[in-house]
Amino acid sequence: MNLSLDFKHLLLIDCSSSGLSFYLAKDVRDLSSIDFSNLTLLKTIHNVDICKMNFLANDKLLKKFLDDSLSAFDLEQYSLVFLLGPSSSELEKKFFEGVSPFLKKVSFVDRHFFYNFYLLQKRNFSKAKFLVNLFDDCAELSFFDQNKLLAYEKVFLRDLALESKRFLKRVEEKFTFEQPDCFYFFINNLVDKPKTAKLAKYLKMEAIEIDKLC
Repeated sequence: MNLSLDFKHLLLIDCSSSGLSFYLAKDVRDLSSIDFSNLTLLKTIHNVDICKMNFLANDKLLKKFLDDSLSAFDLEQYSLVFLLGPSSSELEKKFFEGVSPFLKKVSFVDRHFFYNFYLLQKRNFSKAKFLVNLFDDCAELSFFDQNKLLAYEKVFLRDLALESKRFLKRVEEKFTFEQPDCFYFFINNLVDKPKTAKLAKYLKMEAIEIDKLC
């Protein structure tokens, strides 16, 4: 029997340059079946040394936090799902697999697709969706037309306002869609919550803050 396939829960780990967040989807075997109303945040670790610009920087530190947390959770029959940026390399993914518990099924999902899935369930205010995912040293920008990704980019925080405006302009020039009057500002990975008023005023769009996924 392949024990790595014997699971009935999903343990999602959002890994970024802000740290780690552990989410439990109980009695769920695939991502498409997740109900965000029943998703549980088990733990958040704020540590800026695990990843830099959302690239894995310290696999030993990742393993330590992973081992300590999984031991404390005392879970059985679960599969691991890492939420990563789309630019994560195959080598990085092998590192994640290498520090994961033996015989546990491991899979990877692009973070912005998962976040858009959350919006479709919980905050589906507009068909076209501009997502700004904020971290300690960078931001991920993505634009969806419902569940179809139109564009993605990672930018430095110091250029966030200007790059966000340029990003929107490039999307508008390339695609046809219903113009949104708001953007979704994900700040769930931060300890200190930023002020969104300046960015919203600069973009001339309402900011919908998302400070938690459950």
